[in-house]
Amino acid sequence: MKTNPRELRSQREDLLKQAIALVDGAEDEKRDFSAAEQTKYDGLLAEAEALLKRAERAESMTGLESSLASGKAPATLRIGRGDSEIRALAHFVRTGDRGGVGGMAFSDQEGGGRPMDGVIVNLPRESSLFGAEMRAVVDSTMNITTAADGGALVPTGFSGAIAKRRNEVRLSERLQCTNIPGKGTTVNYPVEAADPEVLATTAEQDDAHAQNYERDAGAVGTKAFTLVKKTKKVELTEEITDDEDVGLLDFLADRMGRNIGKTHNSMLLVEVAANGTSLKTFAAAAAIAAGEPEAIVGNDALGYYLDDAGRPAWVMRNPTIWAIRAITGNPRLYAGAQEDGLLGYDVLLSSQSAAVAASAKSVYFGDWTQVGFREDPALRIIRDPYSVDGLVIMKYSFRAVYGVLQAGAIGFGVHPSA
Repeated sequence: MKTNPRELRSQREDLLKQAIALVDGAEDEKRDFSAAEQTKYDGLLAEAEALLKRAERAESMTGLESSLASGKAPATLRIGRGDSEIRALAHFVRTGDRGGVGGMAFSDQEGGGRPMDGVIVNLPRESSLFGAEMRAVVDSTMNITTAADGGALVPTGFSGAIAKRRNEVRLSERLQCTNIPGKGTTVNYPVEAADPEVLATTAEQDDAHAQNYERDAGAVGTKAFTLVKKTKKVELTEEITDDEDVGLLDFLADRMGRNIGKTHNSMLLVEVAANGTSLKTFAAAAAIAAGEPEAIVGNDALGYYLDDAGRPAWVMRNPTIWAIRAITGNPRLYAGAQEDGLLGYDVLLSSQSAAVAASAKSVYFGDWTQVGFREDPALRIIRDPYSVDGLVIMKYSFRAVYGVLQAGAIGFGVHPSA
């Protein structure tokens, strides 16, 4: 008796509903899984994955049998699958076929019910989608009628690729910011709230037992990490998904990652600007002078964090570092051996750092391990071909938050107002 792939998918759907019910039950009670619940949950997902593979195998066999009976070659994919997350997502955007993204976590849309083609995809933080960034926001639906909105992507004879802007990659991994664990919208992370103390001198104990150790419990506080939701969507007409021939869907999947990277960098530097330490007020509103970068590195409080245990580094715009390297002296003060860094520390570039200008915070420096971040989920994608006739809507979002753990460890240089 042949295996019915539709029946297998139905069984898989039932297993996923049971797994979701376990999650909902634990969340309603604001607790984690018990050991038994975790075992059951893992078993349900494993069995569901096995059913999916059987269903896909049965479906592929059906296609082969049909092609043999008709004497025609089996259908082939228009876009390759499995090469990378970006290629797999491009195929998912075009067709709704989840086979190429089977290794990613899936769940029903909010409100329960049957998972439709517009399924939610939660990607791990280390996904290769976190690449370089984009700059612009274009509030329009992609179509083949208007050139700027997509018509220029339907070829009449030109290269099948899109030239992309290149911007900075996400900084949090490169700077080794501290990943804050925890579950829920807000997690309170304990931090030390007082400096260490010098030990007291204590004499040898005498018969009267009068020599007492000085007591010091220290002081601790908490830093609240409350997740913030960031969202965006892309609308594509059915016609443009059918007619384009320039790798549009590969491009869109890659663009998602670049947008996400830029958003993370913005959140990171906004937090350091708000809660880090002002390490140096520059003398000029529109320039950085010789000796001022040294004053930042030589900040008294910062010195305790510039050791091998942390990740000290500079973050600034590309024009800013080259303005510093152009400062003249005898010889030029910051040129030569410093072109791979500045004063012995790496320089990372970000357009999210302010340009040199009045009242701007143009230079960031310190131990970036003393900045924490959370994200949950790292990425959620919904492919929705149903809400609007003739459109496929890709909605993507994530939740994240950054927080300075020790203000003395990280900070910025700021320009005066005039």
